[in-house]
Parts: sequence; C-alpha cells; structure tokens
Amino acid sequence: MHPKVEDVMTENNKVLEVKQNLFSVKKAKTTKKIVLRMECTDCKYRKQIPLKRCKHFELGGDKKRKGQMIQF
Repeated sequence: MHPKVEDVMTENNKVLEVKQNLFSVKKAKTTKKIVLRMECTDCKYRKQIPLKRCKHFELGGDKKRKGQMIQF
C-alpha cells in the first residue's frame, strides 16, 4: 500500500479506539428513584410522584442531625 493511505488508515483506527473508550466509561446508576404512589378511592385513578434519588430510604425514621450526641 501507499504510505499516505497507511497513515490515513492508522488515524482512522485511532479515532475509532478513542470513541470506543469513551463509550465504555459509562456506568449504571446506583441509586433508585423513590416514588409516591397515590390512588383515588372513587375512580381508582393512579398517580406516581417521584420524591428523590437515594440508595437507602426509610419511611418516618429519625432525621440525621449534625453535632448531636448518640442517645441509647
């Protein structure tokens, strides 16, 4: 092959490698959306309202406060 053609081919391969590396960096989300499900008692209409994203969610638990002592 002609040297110029080889140079162009190697440049194209480098571009392809970079694109493949960029796509492989993506990661799956580790948090889930907490959703409030509401349903009408008369017509059974359902509605979902997203609250927030978090790894752990506890309904009604004590809130964490900074600078407070742990009480047993």
